[in-house]
This record gives sequence, structure tokens and C-alpha cells, in this order.
Amino acid sequence: MRLALLIISSFLLVACISTSPSVMSPDPFLLSPQFNSSNALASEDRWWLEFSDPKLNQLIQQGLNNNYSLKASFARLAQSQAQWDKAGSAKKPSAQLSTQKSRQWQDGLNQVSSISDNWQLGLTASYELDFWGRIDDLDEQALQQFNSTKAATYIQTNTVVSQVTLAWYGWVKEAKQLALLHSQQQRIDEGLKVIRGRYLRGKVQSSDVWQQEQLLEAIHSDIINSQTAEEVYRQQLALWLGQSQAMDATELSLAQYDLPKIDSAIEQVSSMALQQRPDVQQAYAQLLAAHAGLKIAQSNRYPRFTLTASYSGSAENPSDILDSWLANIIAGIALPLIDGGNLRAEVRRTEAVVDENLANYQQTLLMAIQEVEQALLNERQQFSLHRSLQSQLDFAKKTQRYQSQRY
Repeated sequence: MRLALLIISSFLLVACISTSPSVMSPDPFLLSPQFNSSNALASEDRWWLEFSDPKLNQLIQQGLNNNYSLKASFARLAQSQAQWDKAGSAKKPSAQLSTQKSRQWQDGLNQVSSISDNWQLGLTASYELDFWGRIDDLDEQALQQFNSTKAATYIQTNTVVSQVTLAWYGWVKEAKQLALLHSQQQRIDEGLKVIRGRYLRGKVQSSDVWQQEQLLEAIHSDIINSQTAEEVYRQQLALWLGQSQAMDATELSLAQYDLPKIDSAIEQVSSMALQQRPDVQQAYAQLLAAHAGLKIAQSNRYPRFTLTASYSGSAENPSDILDSWLANIIAGIALPLIDGGNLRAEVRRTEAVVDENLANYQQTLLMAIQEVEQALLNERQQFSLHRSLQSQLDFAKKTQRYQSQRY
């Protein structure tokens, strides 16, 4: 009797223990003025539509459908979904139905031979009483792991889209660069013919001819480099489109395709845009999954309560099974007593996992801030460079018109 009271008292004391560890909040970061406090969400996920390029849209759709690394990401997402479904199934009772038939032969010198059949039918149902929230935490952990995998799929999707875009516009850029270089090559070659004629008439020195030939050869080297870069972009585009062969260069029409123009540089973005980044969402989901794992490790140190109900019947004929049956209801408890400190060590391990994922989340958020700031800086610099080059072009055209009028 004393032993029973002691066990009951220990259960009551354990029931008063909280199994929910406190969540450590990430350290706040002081954002630069490039981030505003607007709650506006980031731009649409289909950002490439801003280019208004039907060919790019077609290539991106082809990449999203055929890229093998993206297919592997979606396969991992399906696995994570199945793991989440498995974890959630523990919230419901489980039931098993079993049937069995046996035949017995009896024979002997002093008894009559006989053959008897025996049919058995059994039904067992069990359910765990989740007093400590262990099953809910298992479901939460699987959910956050699914969210982490989903964010990784978004990362891979953005990678495919961005690489297809870079390869496509890189190809367009090199094609236009080649057209410009061939035009320059033609003009320099014509100039070389003029200089050679003047050399034959004794009006220029041989060094002038050599200088023009060197300039022509330099343009030829630029053409070789541009052709190599164009072929590399074509191969990269084929890779991200899931093709074994690069697209034919004759499919590119310079009159139809053009590079996007920069009208203005973005000065600020919403701080909410950081939380929309899939890498930040992935790191946060991993942190929540680690926290759920810590709660699971703590609840494993406490007793588990289960209810089991069974029904069984047996008879020589299947139709008579329900006439003779036996039912049992069992309430069970499992309490870890001596494990050599294994469960305590598991709690310490999961606490370290939480600390690790918290640090990873803060580092990911810090890197996201740096990447956004660098992207804004690059865009401003590129816009300024574009305006400077446009001014140089205008001055060059003025000089050309003046020289043409002069001579």
C-alpha cells in the first residue's frame, strides 16, 4: 500500500513539472537607413515578369518544368510531407485486426482419429495519453522540418530562375557585343587598307601600318573572348533548362531581343522583405524544429500512459466466432528509472542544438542584411555607371560629327 502511494505521489509531483523550455529570442540588429519600417511586402515572386520578355518567360517555365535539381527538391519536399503525416498519425488511436486459422490432427492406437479446425479473430486498439505534449511536439518538429524543406525548395527555385535569367541575358549581351566587335573589325580593316595605300605612296611610315595591324589583331582577340563567353552562356542555359545540348545560336535574333534598361535605382526596401527571404525562413524553421526536439527530449524523461483495448474470439466455424469472445482493457504506464544518464545527456544535446540553430539563424539574418545592402549598392553604382557611359557616348558622337564636318 505504501509503495502504491509513493508511486502515485511521484506521478503527481512529475505532473507539476513544466516540459516547455523557454525560447531564446534572437539578438536584435540595428538596420541601416536603407531599410524602412514599412509593413509592405516585397515584390511579386514572379519578379522576372518585370522585364516584359516573352522569350525569358518561356525559358524560365521550361527550366521550372525540366530542371533536375529542382525535381529533386520537390521529391525531398514530398518526403518531408510524408514524415509530417507520419508524426501526426500518433495523435489518433491505432487499431489492428488479426485473423488466424489452425488445424489439428489427432491419431493414436487407443483413440479415434480426428481433425479439428480452429478460427480466431482479434481486434486490438491502443492510444497514448499525451499528458506532456510529446506527440504534439513530434508533430510540431515534423511540421517545422517540412517548412524548412519547403523554404529550401523556394531557394532552389529562385536559383534556377536567376541562373536561367543570367545565362539568357549573358547570351544576348555577348551576341550584341560580337555584332559590335565585328563592326569595329570591319572599320579597322578598312582603315588598314587606307593606311597601306598611303604607305605605298610614301605618306606614312611602316610603324603606322603595324600599329593598325596590332589594333586589328586586338579586336580579333576580343572577338575570340566574346565567342567563348557566348558559348559558355549557351551551355549554362542548357544546363539549367535540363537539356544535354545547347540551344542553336541561330535562334537568337538581335532585332527581337534586348537587354533590360535601368530607369532608376532602388534606394530603400522594407525590413519585412528580410523575413520573406527563403533562406531566413529556412533558418527560422530549423530553429523551431530544434526547440520542438528539446521539448521532446524533456518529455521522454516522464512517464508514458497508454490505453489498450482488445477483443478476441475463437470457434471451430467462422460463423460462431462472435458467440464466444473475450475483451480486455489495459491501462499501462512506462517510467524510465535507471538509464545511466542517457536521457539527461539527450536533453543537454538538444539544448546545444537549439543554441546552434539560434546562432545559425542570426548569422543567416545578418548575411541577408549584408546581401541586400550590397545589392542596393551595386544597383546604384551600375545606374551611375550607365549614366556616365551614356554621357561618354554623347560626347563621342559630338566629336565624330565635328571631325566629319572639319574634314
